[in-house]
Amino acid sequence: MIILIGTLRQATLMTIKEEKKTKLWVEHISPRDNGMDDLKIEELFLDGDILSELPKPGMHVEVAVRPWVSGRDIRFSASHVVGAKKPQNP
Repeated sequence: MIILIGTLRQATLMTIKEEKKTKLWVEHISPRDNGMDDLKIEELFLDGDILSELPKPGMHVEVAVRPWVSGRDIRFSASHVVGAKKPQNP
């Protein structure tokens, strides 16, 4: 497992095959070896209704994820929310 640190953009409760899931959209920066870093938004699913545990949209969040390869991309499977941090002013 690794920790994906980013900004929570949106979260919603969904029902998939009669099971409640929380869907998160987390924005993060993905570094590159050559050139500028990429700004990415990951869609992550977590089991159950954890909306009350999440920070407000626009705040920093840390999610434990397992990376896996999908073609030329790297996707993430979320395990749980590790923590939330207040945004830092640059």
